[in-house]
Amino acid sequence: MSEPGSMSSAAGVYQKVVPQPIRALAATRVPPRVRRRVKSRLARTLASRESRLHRRSLKQVRDARFASRPEGRTLTDDGRVAHVHAQLTADRARRLDHDLVTTAFDVAGIPWFSVPPLDDRRTALAVPKEHKAAVRRVLRALLEEQTGYLCSVSPADNARILIPGSHVKAWKHFAKARVIRVMWLRTEPTRSLLIGEDQGVEIEFWTLNTDLAAPRLVGPRPNRVQRVVPAGTATVGIDHHRLTGYADLAAAGAATRVPEGFDIVRVEEVTFPVDAVVLWQHTGAWAEELLRATLRSLHQYAPWLDAVHLVALAPLPQWVRSGDWLTVVGAGREAEAQLHELPGLAEHFLLLRPGAVLARPVRPFDFFTPLGGTRPRRGPWTAEEAAAPWTRTAYAFTTRAVAHGFACGVQPYNLTVLRAIADGYDWTEYLVDTQTAAQLTGTHPLDGLVHHAAHCSGYADPSGAATLGLHAAMPGVQRWLDRLLVRRDAQQFQLFGLATAEARSRGGTAAVVEFLRRYFPVESPFEHPADADAGEDGSR
Repeated sequence: MSEPGSMSSAAGVYQKVVPQPIRALAATRVPPRVRRRVKSRLARTLASRESRLHRRSLKQVRDARFASRPEGRTLTDDGRVAHVHAQLTADRARRLDHDLVTTAFDVAGIPWFSVPPLDDRRTALAVPKEHKAAVRRVLRALLEEQTGYLCSVSPADNARILIPGSHVKAWKHFAKARVIRVMWLRTEPTRSLLIGEDQGVEIEFWTLNTDLAAPRLVGPRPNRVQRVVPAGTATVGIDHHRLTGYADLAAAGAATRVPEGFDIVRVEEVTFPVDAVVLWQHTGAWAEELLRATLRSLHQYAPWLDAVHLVALAPLPQWVRSGDWLTVVGAGREAEAQLHELPGLAEHFLLLRPGAVLARPVRPFDFFTPLGGTRPRRGPWTAEEAAAPWTRTAYAFTTRAVAHGFACGVQPYNLTVLRAIADGYDWTEYLVDTQTAAQLTGTHPLDGLVHHAAHCSGYADPSGAATLGLHAAMPGVQRWLDRLLVRRDAQQFQLFGLATAEARSRGGTAAVVEFLRRYFPVESPFEHPADADAGEDGSR
Protein backbone atom coordinates (compact mmCIF):
# COMPACT_ATOMS: atom_id res chain seq x y z
CA MET A 1 0.00 0.00 0.00
CA SER A 2 2.98 2.21 -0.50
CA GLU A 3 2.69 5.29 -2.64
CA PRO A 4 5.31 7.14 -4.68
CA GLY A 5 7.03 9.84 -2.71
CA SER A 6 6.43 8.30 0.70
CA MET A 7 9.32 6.92 2.71
CA SER A 8 7.70 3.46 2.73
CA SER A 9 7.75 3.19 -1.10
CA ALA A 10 10.53 1.53 -3.06
CA ALA A 11 11.52 4.81 -4.69
CA GLY A 12 11.54 6.59 -1.35
CA VAL A 13 13.67 3.98 0.36
CA TYR A 14 16.06 3.92 -2.62
CA GLN A 15 16.47 7.69 -2.45
CA LYS A 16 16.96 7.61 1.31
CA VAL A 17 19.53 4.81 1.39
CA VAL A 18 21.55 5.57 -1.74
CA PRO A 19 23.21 9.02 -1.84
CA GLN A 20 22.62 11.26 -4.83
CA PRO A 21 26.17 10.96 -6.32
CA ILE A 22 25.99 7.18 -6.26
CA ARG A 23 22.51 7.22 -7.81
CA ALA A 24 23.80 9.45 -10.60
CA LEU A 25 26.78 7.15 -11.19
CA ALA A 26 24.55 4.07 -11.21
CA ALA A 27 22.28 5.68 -13.76
CA THR A 28 25.20 5.85 -16.23
CA ARG A 29 27.26 2.77 -15.32
CA VAL A 30 24.72 0.13 -14.21
CA PRO A 31 22.64 -1.48 -16.97
CA PRO A 32 18.90 -0.54 -16.85
CA ARG A 33 17.96 -4.24 -16.55
CA VAL A 34 19.99 -4.59 -13.33
CA ARG A 35 18.55 -1.39 -11.86
CA ARG A 36 15.00 -2.53 -12.58
CA ARG A 37 15.71 -5.88 -10.95
CA VAL A 38 17.06 -4.26 -7.79
CA LYS A 39 14.07 -1.89 -7.51
CA SER A 40 11.65 -4.76 -8.16
CA ARG A 41 13.12 -6.83 -5.35
CA LEU A 42 13.06 -3.83 -3.05
CA ALA A 43 9.39 -3.20 -3.89
CA ARG A 44 8.48 -6.84 -3.21
CA THR A 45 10.29 -6.72 0.11
CA LEU A 46 8.49 -3.56 1.15
CA ALA A 47 5.11 -4.92 0.00
CA SER A 48 5.65 -8.08 2.05
CA ARG A 49 6.61 -6.02 5.09
CA GLU A 50 3.59 -3.73 4.64
CA SER A 51 1.32 -6.75 4.34
CA ARG A 52 2.61 -8.19 7.61
CA LEU A 53 2.17 -4.87 9.41
CA HIS A 54 -1.36 -4.53 8.03
CA ARG A 55 -2.33 -8.00 9.26
CA ARG A 56 -0.95 -7.16 12.68
CA SER A 57 -2.91 -3.89 12.80
CA LEU A 58 -6.05 -5.69 11.67
CA LYS A 59 -5.68 -8.25 14.46
CA GLN A 60 -5.20 -5.47 17.03
CA VAL A 61 -8.34 -3.71 15.84
CA ARG A 62 -10.43 -6.89 15.85
CA ASP A 63 -9.29 -7.71 19.39
CA ALA A 64 -10.09 -4.19 20.66
CA ARG A 65 -13.19 -3.53 22.73
CA PHE A 66 -15.15 -0.66 21.28
CA ALA A 67 -17.95 1.06 23.18
CA SER A 68 -20.64 0.18 20.65
CA ARG A 69 -20.94 -1.72 17.42
CA PRO A 70 -23.55 -1.20 14.68
CA GLU A 71 -26.58 -3.44 14.47
CA GLY A 72 -26.40 -3.81 10.70
CA ARG A 73 -25.31 -2.24 7.43
CA THR A 74 -27.08 -0.72 4.45
CA LEU A 75 -26.22 1.19 1.28
CA THR A 76 -26.89 4.88 0.69
CA ASP A 77 -28.19 6.30 -2.59
CA ASP A 78 -24.63 6.94 -3.81
CA GLY A 79 -23.51 3.38 -3.05
CA ARG A 80 -21.64 4.00 0.18
CA VAL A 81 -21.99 1.84 3.27
CA ALA A 82 -23.97 3.18 6.26
CA HIS A 83 -24.08 1.54 9.69
CA VAL A 84 -27.45 1.04 11.36
CA HIS A 85 -27.94 2.09 14.99
CA ALA A 86 -31.15 2.17 17.00
CA GLN A 87 -31.76 5.40 18.95
CA LEU A 88 -29.24 7.25 16.80
CA THR A 89 -28.54 10.92 17.49
CA ALA A 90 -26.00 13.34 16.07
CA ASP A 91 -24.22 13.55 19.42
CA ARG A 92 -24.07 9.77 19.79
CA ALA A 93 -22.63 9.42 16.27
CA ARG A 94 -19.93 11.97 17.12
CA ARG A 95 -19.00 10.07 20.29
CA LEU A 96 -18.91 6.73 18.45
CA ASP A 97 -16.50 8.15 15.88
CA HIS A 98 -14.26 9.52 18.63
CA ASP A 99 -14.30 6.19 20.50
CA LEU A 100 -13.42 4.20 17.37
CA VAL A 101 -10.35 6.24 16.51
CA THR A 102 -9.00 6.73 20.03
CA THR A 103 -9.45 3.06 20.94
CA ALA A 104 -7.63 2.01 17.77
CA PHE A 105 -4.80 4.44 18.53
CA ASP A 106 -4.51 3.13 22.09
CA VAL A 107 -4.25 -0.53 21.08
CA ALA A 108 -1.62 0.41 18.48
CA GLY A 109 0.37 2.47 20.99
CA ILE A 110 -0.02 5.74 19.07
CA PRO A 111 0.12 8.85 21.30
CA TRP A 112 -2.68 11.36 20.80
CA PHE A 113 -4.54 14.20 22.45
CA SER A 114 -7.68 16.13 21.57
CA VAL A 115 -7.56 19.61 20.11
CA PRO A 116 -10.41 22.17 20.32
CA PRO A 117 -10.95 22.77 16.57
CA LEU A 118 -12.31 25.96 15.05
CA ASP A 119 -15.27 23.96 13.72
CA ASP A 120 -16.73 22.11 16.69
CA ARG A 121 -19.07 20.01 14.59
CA ARG A 122 -16.14 17.61 14.40
CA THR A 123 -13.60 16.09 16.77
CA ALA A 124 -9.90 16.80 16.21
CA LEU A 125 -7.02 14.62 17.42
CA ALA A 126 -3.33 15.55 17.36
CA VAL A 127 -0.69 12.88 16.60
CA PRO A 128 3.10 13.42 16.32
CA LYS A 129 4.14 13.28 12.67
CA GLU A 130 6.65 10.48 13.25
CA HIS A 131 3.68 8.15 13.87
CA LYS A 132 2.08 8.95 10.51
CA ALA A 133 2.84 5.55 8.99
CA ALA A 134 1.38 3.77 12.02
CA VAL A 135 -1.74 5.97 11.80
CA ARG A 136 -2.22 4.93 8.20
CA ARG A 137 -1.97 1.24 9.04
CA VAL A 138 -4.29 1.25 12.03
CA LEU A 139 -6.89 3.47 10.34
CA ARG A 140 -6.88 1.33 7.22
CA ALA A 141 -7.43 -1.73 9.42
CA LEU A 142 -10.16 0.07 11.37
CA LEU A 143 -11.92 1.15 8.17
CA GLU A 144 -11.74 -2.42 6.92
CA GLU A 145 -13.33 -3.73 10.12
CA GLN A 146 -16.03 -1.01 10.18
CA THR A 147 -16.39 0.48 6.72
CA GLY A 148 -15.78 4.21 6.66
CA TYR A 149 -14.35 6.92 4.45
CA LEU A 150 -11.63 9.54 4.55
CA CYS A 151 -10.50 12.68 2.83
CA SER A 152 -7.64 15.14 3.07
CA VAL A 153 -8.52 18.37 4.88
CA SER A 154 -5.16 20.11 4.44
CA PRO A 155 -4.49 20.27 1.57
CA ALA A 156 -8.16 19.89 0.66
CA ASP A 157 -8.87 16.82 -1.48
CA ASN A 158 -12.27 15.11 -1.63
CA ALA A 159 -11.64 13.22 -4.86
CA ARG A 160 -11.71 9.81 -3.15
CA ILE A 161 -14.51 10.43 -0.64
CA LEU A 162 -16.65 7.70 -2.24
CA ILE A 163 -13.90 5.06 -1.95
CA PRO A 164 -13.94 2.97 1.28
CA GLY A 165 -10.96 3.79 3.47
CA SER A 166 -9.84 0.16 3.46
CA HIS A 167 -8.88 0.46 -0.23
CA VAL A 168 -5.30 1.33 -1.11
CA LYS A 169 -6.27 4.01 -3.63
CA ALA A 170 -8.18 5.93 -0.93
CA TRP A 171 -4.75 6.76 0.57
CA LYS A 172 -3.17 7.92 -2.69
CA HIS A 173 -2.00 11.34 -1.46
CA PHE A 174 -1.70 10.51 2.23
CA ALA A 175 2.04 11.35 2.26
CA LYS A 176 1.25 15.01 1.52
CA ALA A 177 -1.66 15.36 3.95
CA ARG A 178 -1.21 17.48 7.07
CA VAL A 179 -4.78 16.93 8.29
CA ILE A 180 -7.11 14.09 7.32
CA ARG A 181 -10.70 13.32 8.23
CA VAL A 182 -12.15 9.86 8.79
CA MET A 183 -15.91 9.45 8.91
CA TRP A 184 -18.55 6.79 9.22
CA LEU A 185 -22.04 7.11 7.77
CA ARG A 186 -24.70 6.10 10.31
CA THR A 187 -28.45 5.67 10.00
CA GLU A 188 -31.38 4.32 12.02
CA PRO A 189 -33.56 1.28 11.20
CA THR A 190 -35.97 3.20 8.92
CA ARG A 191 -33.06 4.62 6.86
CA SER A 192 -34.67 8.09 6.89
CA LEU A 193 -31.93 9.79 8.89
CA LEU A 194 -28.30 9.76 7.71
CA ILE A 195 -25.58 11.21 9.95
CA GLY A 196 -21.89 11.55 9.26
CA GLU A 197 -21.57 13.65 6.13
CA ASP A 198 -20.44 16.80 7.96
CA GLN A 199 -19.05 15.14 11.11
CA GLY A 200 -16.15 12.73 11.59
CA VAL A 201 -12.75 12.81 13.30
CA GLU A 202 -10.01 15.05 11.96
CA ILE A 203 -6.44 13.91 12.64
CA GLU A 204 -3.73 16.55 12.70
CA PHE A 205 -0.07 15.57 12.29
CA TRP A 206 2.00 17.76 14.61
CA THR A 207 5.67 18.34 13.79
CA LEU A 208 8.46 18.16 16.36
CA ASN A 209 10.52 21.37 16.34
CA THR A 210 13.97 21.07 17.95
CA ASP A 211 15.35 24.49 16.99
CA LEU A 212 14.98 25.77 20.56
CA ALA A 213 16.43 24.34 23.75
CA ALA A 214 13.05 22.86 24.69
CA PRO A 215 11.53 20.76 21.84
CA ARG A 216 8.00 21.73 20.84
CA LEU A 217 5.14 20.17 18.92
CA VAL A 218 3.73 22.49 16.26
CA GLY A 219 0.25 21.96 14.84
CA PRO A 220 -0.49 22.21 11.11
CA ARG A 221 -3.38 24.68 11.57
CA PRO A 222 -4.82 27.07 14.18
CA ASN A 223 -7.20 25.93 16.91
CA ARG A 224 -9.11 27.64 19.71
CA VAL A 225 -6.23 27.45 22.24
CA GLN A 226 -2.73 27.26 20.76
CA ARG A 227 -0.94 25.38 18.00
CA VAL A 228 2.41 24.98 19.83
CA VAL A 229 2.89 22.86 22.94
CA PRO A 230 6.09 21.69 24.67
CA ALA A 231 7.04 18.14 23.70
CA GLY A 232 6.15 15.67 26.42
CA THR A 233 3.41 17.86 27.92
CA ALA A 234 1.20 15.86 30.27
CA THR A 235 -2.43 15.35 29.30
CA VAL A 236 -5.51 15.60 31.49
CA GLY A 237 -8.93 13.99 31.10
CA ILE A 238 -11.94 16.19 30.44
CA ASP A 239 -15.56 15.71 29.41
CA HIS A 240 -16.21 15.62 25.68
CA HIS A 241 -18.69 18.51 25.85
CA ARG A 242 -15.85 20.86 26.84
CA LEU A 243 -14.67 20.73 23.22
CA THR A 244 -17.97 21.28 21.40
CA GLY A 245 -21.19 23.19 21.91
CA TYR A 246 -23.32 20.46 20.34
CA ALA A 247 -22.74 17.75 22.98
CA ASP A 248 -24.89 16.36 25.75
CA LEU A 249 -23.59 17.70 29.05
CA ALA A 250 -24.78 14.67 31.02
CA ALA A 251 -23.71 11.85 28.68
CA ALA A 252 -21.89 8.97 30.35
CA GLY A 253 -18.51 7.80 29.12
CA ALA A 254 -17.73 11.05 27.36
CA ALA A 255 -14.12 11.48 28.42
CA THR A 256 -11.23 12.58 26.24
CA ARG A 257 -7.81 14.03 27.00
CA VAL A 258 -6.10 17.31 26.20
CA PRO A 259 -2.72 18.88 27.10
CA GLU A 260 -2.57 20.75 30.38
CA GLY A 261 -3.94 24.25 29.93
CA PHE A 262 -6.28 23.34 27.07
CA ASP A 263 -9.37 22.98 29.29
CA ILE A 264 -10.48 26.58 28.96
CA VAL A 265 -13.81 28.26 28.26
CA ARG A 266 -14.52 28.72 24.56
CA VAL A 267 -15.20 32.25 23.32
CA GLU A 268 -18.75 31.30 22.32
CA GLU A 269 -19.40 28.91 25.23
CA VAL A 270 -22.63 29.42 27.17
CA THR A 271 -22.08 28.31 30.77
CA PHE A 272 -25.50 29.06 32.27
CA PRO A 273 -28.39 26.53 32.16
CA VAL A 274 -30.93 26.76 29.36
CA ASP A 275 -34.43 25.22 29.52
CA ALA A 276 -37.08 24.68 26.87
CA VAL A 277 -40.81 25.41 27.12
CA VAL A 278 -43.10 23.49 24.76
CA LEU A 279 -46.73 24.57 24.38
CA TRP A 280 -49.46 21.96 23.80
CA GLN A 281 -52.81 23.55 23.00
CA HIS A 282 -54.56 21.44 20.32
CA THR A 283 -56.06 17.98 20.25
CA GLY A 284 -56.16 15.57 17.37
CA ALA A 285 -53.83 13.31 15.44
CA TRP A 286 -52.02 16.10 13.57
CA ALA A 287 -51.45 18.01 16.82
CA GLU A 288 -49.94 14.94 18.44
CA GLU A 289 -47.55 14.58 15.52
CA LEU A 290 -46.46 18.20 15.92
CA LEU A 291 -45.80 17.62 19.60
CA ARG A 292 -43.95 14.39 18.93
CA ALA A 293 -41.75 16.07 16.31
CA THR A 294 -40.96 18.98 18.62
CA LEU A 295 -39.89 16.70 21.48
CA ARG A 296 -37.86 14.51 19.15
CA SER A 297 -36.12 17.53 17.65
CA LEU A 298 -35.04 18.68 21.11
CA HIS A 299 -33.70 15.23 21.92
CA GLN A 300 -31.92 14.87 18.58
CA TYR A 301 -30.49 18.33 18.06
CA ALA A 302 -30.33 20.10 21.46
CA PRO A 303 -29.10 17.51 24.01
CA TRP A 304 -27.49 20.29 26.05
CA LEU A 305 -30.84 21.54 27.38
CA ASP A 306 -31.09 21.44 31.16
CA ALA A 307 -34.85 20.66 31.32
CA VAL A 308 -37.95 20.65 29.14
CA HIS A 309 -41.24 22.07 30.47
CA LEU A 310 -44.36 20.91 28.65
CA VAL A 311 -47.16 23.43 29.26
CA ALA A 312 -50.41 21.56 28.60
CA LEU A 313 -53.37 23.75 27.65
CA ALA A 314 -55.30 20.60 26.64
CA PRO A 315 -55.36 16.94 27.77
CA LEU A 316 -52.04 15.30 26.99
CA PRO A 317 -51.68 12.21 24.77
CA GLN A 318 -51.08 8.98 26.65
CA TRP A 319 -47.73 8.39 24.97
CA VAL A 320 -46.11 11.40 26.68
CA ARG A 321 -43.68 10.24 29.36
CA SER A 322 -42.51 12.74 31.96
CA GLY A 323 -39.38 12.29 34.00
CA ASP A 324 -36.28 14.05 35.26
CA TRP A 325 -35.76 15.92 32.00
CA LEU A 326 -39.41 16.54 31.11
CA THR A 327 -41.93 18.14 33.47
CA VAL A 328 -45.60 18.56 32.60
CA VAL A 329 -47.53 21.61 33.84
CA GLY A 330 -51.27 21.97 33.36
CA ALA A 331 -52.40 25.49 32.56
CA GLY A 332 -55.20 27.59 31.10
CA ARG A 333 -55.45 29.36 27.78
CA GLU A 334 -53.52 32.39 29.06
CA ALA A 335 -50.46 30.34 30.08
CA GLU A 336 -48.33 31.74 27.25
CA ALA A 337 -48.73 35.18 28.80
CA GLN A 338 -47.66 33.89 32.24
CA LEU A 339 -44.47 31.98 31.49
CA HIS A 340 -42.56 34.11 33.98
CA GLU A 341 -44.58 32.36 36.73
CA LEU A 342 -43.68 28.83 35.60
CA PRO A 343 -42.10 27.05 38.61
CA GLY A 344 -38.53 25.86 38.21
CA LEU A 345 -37.98 27.62 34.89
CA ALA A 346 -34.40 28.73 34.22
CA GLU A 347 -33.60 32.38 33.62
CA HIS A 348 -32.88 31.60 29.96
CA PHE A 349 -35.13 29.31 27.95
CA LEU A 350 -36.35 28.45 24.46
CA LEU A 351 -40.05 28.79 23.65
CA LEU A 352 -41.49 26.35 21.11
CA ARG A 353 -45.07 26.94 20.03
CA PRO A 354 -46.99 24.24 18.13
CA GLY A 355 -45.25 23.67 14.80
CA ALA A 356 -41.79 24.95 15.83
CA VAL A 357 -39.04 22.33 15.48
CA LEU A 358 -35.27 22.17 15.30
CA ALA A 359 -34.03 20.64 12.06
CA ARG A 360 -30.24 20.46 12.58
CA PRO A 361 -27.85 20.33 15.54
CA VAL A 362 -27.75 23.65 17.37
CA ARG A 363 -25.65 25.16 20.14
CA PRO A 364 -26.70 27.41 23.02
CA PHE A 365 -24.68 30.14 21.26
CA ASP A 366 -27.13 30.01 18.36
CA PHE A 367 -29.77 31.47 20.71
CA PHE A 368 -27.88 33.19 23.54
CA THR A 369 -24.72 35.22 24.03
CA PRO A 370 -22.16 34.09 26.63
CA LEU A 371 -23.06 37.15 28.73
CA GLY A 372 -26.73 36.14 28.96
CA GLY A 373 -28.35 38.06 26.14
CA THR A 374 -30.78 36.51 23.67
CA ARG A 375 -30.21 36.22 19.91
CA PRO A 376 -33.65 36.34 18.25
CA ARG A 377 -33.91 35.93 14.48
CA ARG A 378 -34.69 38.98 12.39
CA GLY A 379 -37.76 38.75 10.19
CA PRO A 380 -39.10 40.56 7.13
CA TRP A 381 -40.27 44.15 7.54
CA THR A 382 -43.31 45.23 5.51
CA ALA A 383 -45.93 47.95 5.68
CA GLU A 384 -48.29 45.53 7.40
CA GLU A 385 -45.64 44.77 10.02
CA ALA A 386 -44.97 48.46 10.62
CA ALA A 387 -48.68 49.07 11.26
CA ALA A 388 -49.19 46.04 13.50
CA PRO A 389 -50.60 46.81 16.99
CA TRP A 390 -47.61 45.25 18.75
CA THR A 391 -45.27 47.86 17.26
CA ARG A 392 -47.20 50.67 18.95
CA THR A 393 -47.12 48.87 22.27
CA ALA A 394 -43.39 48.19 21.88
CA TYR A 395 -42.78 51.87 21.17
CA ALA A 396 -44.84 52.93 24.17
CA PHE A 397 -42.87 50.60 26.42
CA THR A 398 -39.38 51.50 25.18
CA THR A 399 -39.89 54.96 23.56
CA ARG A 400 -37.87 53.61 20.62
CA ALA A 401 -39.38 52.84 17.22
CA VAL A 402 -39.41 49.30 15.91
CA ALA A 403 -37.18 48.92 12.83
CA HIS A 404 -37.62 45.26 11.89
CA GLY A 405 -39.72 42.19 12.58
CA PHE A 406 -38.77 38.87 14.11
CA ALA A 407 -38.85 35.46 12.47
CA CYS A 408 -41.06 32.59 13.54
CA GLY A 409 -39.77 29.33 15.00
CA VAL A 410 -37.87 28.61 18.21
CA GLN A 411 -37.66 31.75 20.35
CA PRO A 412 -34.96 32.59 22.94
CA TYR A 413 -36.45 34.27 26.02
CA ASN A 414 -35.16 35.90 29.17
CA LEU A 415 -37.22 35.88 32.38
CA THR A 416 -35.95 39.28 33.45
CA VAL A 417 -37.47 40.92 30.38
CA LEU A 418 -40.71 38.95 30.71
CA ARG A 419 -41.19 40.06 34.29
CA ALA A 420 -40.52 43.71 33.38
CA ILE A 421 -43.16 43.67 30.65
CA ALA A 422 -45.71 41.68 32.65
CA ASP A 423 -45.82 44.35 35.34
CA GLY A 424 -47.45 46.91 33.05
CA TYR A 425 -49.23 45.11 30.21
CA ASP A 426 -51.98 42.60 29.63
CA TRP A 427 -50.56 39.99 27.27
CA THR A 428 -53.75 38.12 26.51
CA GLU A 429 -54.34 40.25 23.41
CA TYR A 430 -51.04 39.00 21.99
CA LEU A 431 -51.96 35.29 21.98
CA VAL A 432 -52.14 34.09 18.37
CA ASP A 433 -52.97 30.55 17.27
CA THR A 434 -50.71 29.91 14.29
CA GLN A 435 -52.34 26.55 13.46
CA THR A 436 -55.71 28.12 12.68
CA ALA A 437 -54.29 31.05 10.68
CA ALA A 438 -55.42 31.08 7.05
CA GLN A 439 -51.99 32.19 5.81
CA LEU A 440 -48.45 32.75 7.00
CA THR A 441 -48.36 35.28 9.81
CA GLY A 442 -45.71 37.90 10.36
CA THR A 443 -44.03 38.62 13.66
CA HIS A 444 -45.82 36.98 16.57
CA PRO A 445 -47.03 39.92 18.71
CA LEU A 446 -45.59 38.49 21.93
CA ASP A 447 -42.21 37.82 20.29
CA GLY A 448 -42.12 41.29 18.77
CA LEU A 449 -42.84 43.02 22.07
CA VAL A 450 -40.45 40.88 24.14
CA HIS A 451 -37.53 40.91 21.69
CA HIS A 452 -37.80 44.65 20.99
CA ALA A 453 -37.90 45.41 24.71
CA ALA A 454 -34.92 43.12 25.30
CA HIS A 455 -32.96 44.73 22.49
CA CYS A 456 -33.61 48.26 23.78
CA SER A 457 -32.57 47.28 27.31
CA GLY A 458 -29.38 45.49 26.24
CA TYR A 459 -30.67 41.95 26.75
CA ALA A 460 -30.92 40.96 23.08
CA ASP A 461 -28.79 41.06 19.94
CA PRO A 462 -31.02 40.24 16.96
CA SER A 463 -29.01 37.91 14.73
CA GLY A 464 -28.72 34.27 13.80
CA ALA A 465 -29.84 32.07 10.92
CA ALA A 466 -33.17 32.57 9.22
CA THR A 467 -36.17 30.36 9.99
CA LEU A 468 -38.25 28.70 7.30
CA GLY A 469 -42.03 29.09 7.64
CA LEU A 470 -44.39 26.74 5.75
CA HIS A 471 -48.19 26.84 5.63
CA ALA A 472 -49.87 23.47 5.15
CA ALA A 473 -52.39 24.93 2.68
CA MET A 474 -49.89 26.67 0.42
CA PRO A 475 -49.63 25.38 -3.18
CA GLY A 476 -46.57 23.20 -3.70
CA VAL A 477 -46.07 22.46 -0.01
CA GLN A 478 -45.20 18.86 -0.88
CA ARG A 479 -42.27 20.06 -2.99
CA TRP A 480 -40.94 22.10 -0.08
CA LEU A 481 -41.30 19.17 2.30
CA ASP A 482 -39.49 16.82 -0.10
CA ARG A 483 -36.68 19.34 -0.47
CA LEU A 484 -36.30 19.65 3.30
CA LEU A 485 -36.27 15.89 3.69
CA VAL A 486 -33.56 15.38 1.10
CA ARG A 487 -31.29 18.32 1.91
CA ARG A 488 -31.86 18.76 5.66
CA ASP A 489 -30.20 22.17 5.36
CA ALA A 490 -32.58 24.27 7.49
CA GLN A 491 -31.58 24.92 11.09
CA GLN A 492 -35.20 25.21 12.18
CA PHE A 493 -38.64 25.68 10.67
CA GLN A 494 -42.17 26.59 11.70
CA LEU A 495 -45.28 24.83 10.34
CA PHE A 496 -48.53 26.79 10.13
CA GLY A 497 -52.18 26.15 9.41
CA LEU A 498 -52.53 22.40 10.01
CA ALA A 499 -55.95 22.97 11.59
CA THR A 500 -57.40 24.91 8.65
CA ALA A 501 -60.07 23.34 6.44
CA GLU A 502 -58.13 24.31 3.31
CA ALA A 503 -55.03 22.42 4.45
CA ARG A 504 -57.09 19.31 5.22
CA SER A 505 -58.94 19.38 1.90
CA ARG A 506 -55.77 19.89 -0.15
CA GLY A 507 -53.92 17.13 1.66
CA GLY A 508 -51.42 19.50 3.22
CA THR A 509 -52.07 18.33 6.78
CA ALA A 510 -51.56 14.67 5.86
CA ALA A 511 -48.40 15.58 3.90
CA VAL A 512 -46.93 17.42 6.88
CA VAL A 513 -47.71 14.51 9.21
CA GLU A 514 -45.96 12.04 6.92
CA PHE A 515 -43.03 14.40 6.50
CA LEU A 516 -42.55 14.77 10.26
CA ARG A 517 -42.52 11.00 10.76
CA ARG A 518 -39.77 10.63 8.19
CA TYR A 519 -37.76 13.65 9.32
CA PHE A 520 -37.79 12.59 12.99
CA PRO A 521 -37.78 8.75 13.00
CA VAL A 522 -35.86 8.30 16.27
CA GLU A 523 -37.97 8.07 19.43
CA SER A 524 -37.18 10.44 22.25
CA PRO A 525 -37.06 9.66 25.98
CA PHE A 526 -40.19 11.81 26.32
CA GLU A 527 -42.50 9.21 24.78
CA HIS A 528 -43.57 5.67 25.53
CA PRO A 529 -42.68 3.19 22.77
CA ALA A 530 -45.35 2.92 20.08
CA ASP A 531 -47.41 -0.25 20.32
CA ALA A 532 -49.18 0.11 16.99
CA ASP A 533 -48.59 1.56 13.55
CA ALA A 534 -49.92 5.02 12.90
CA GLY A 535 -52.67 5.78 10.42
CA GLU A 536 -52.29 8.09 7.46
CA ASP A 537 -53.76 11.07 9.31
CA GLY A 538 -51.44 10.65 12.30
CA SER A 539 -53.74 8.55 14.50
CA ARG A 540 -52.36 5.53 16.37
